[in-house]
Amino acid sequence: MRLFIFAEEGTPLNGLRIFLAMPAGPLRDKVKDSLSRHGYVIIGEAADGMTALRSLHKLLPDLVIIEMQLPALDGLELAKLCQEEQLGAAVLLTPYNQLGTVQRALETWLFEPLIRPIREEALLAAVVTAYTHYMREARLTREVHELKEALEKRKLINQAKRRLMEKLHVNEDEAHRILQRYAMNHRIASKEAASRILKVYSHDERA
Repeated sequence: MRLFIFAEEGTPLNGLRIFLAMPAGPLRDKVKDSLSRHGYVIIGEAADGMTALRSLHKLLPDLVIIEMQLPALDGLELAKLCQEEQLGAAVLLTPYNQLGTVQRALETWLFEPLIRPIREEALLAAVVTAYTHYMREARLTREVHELKEALEKRKLINQAKRRLMEKLHVNEDEAHRILQRYAMNHRIASKEAASRILKVYSHDERA
């Protein structure tokens, strides 16, 4: 389970778990040192895209810093997968001559580009921006899912009530009470109760 920590103004606090998908070398060492000094926790490193992807599925970091030019699986594809598979926010270290490609990808995908060469203040700002945007997107996705679930539940319950009204010749209020009693007696949610009632009457009609 992910644990997300925010300051009062909505900015992520230090202590975020960060994974580095970057070739070994001075740049990775610089990024690691900068983040560690500012309270971020480096939970893993990988020098190629495929190894990074496998590690991300296991570790589920809060954020991934990705070098665009990675072997096995390039950084842009890895950044896309971070969003698609909810593997964490992504900061993509981008050479200036690749900026056009990255900007086109940003029309569809959510990640934070960071132009090389890297300045520490730009790196820290990119981490905050990427994580904040990722969490906002995750919240919106969750709200949409919850809305769909609520609409599906309402639809199922209304169908069950209509079936009870037809079969038992009761009004809507009585049908609702019957459904509630069924749910309480069987210690199940009202959605599950509605589903069972519909199945019972569907079976009776086929018999």
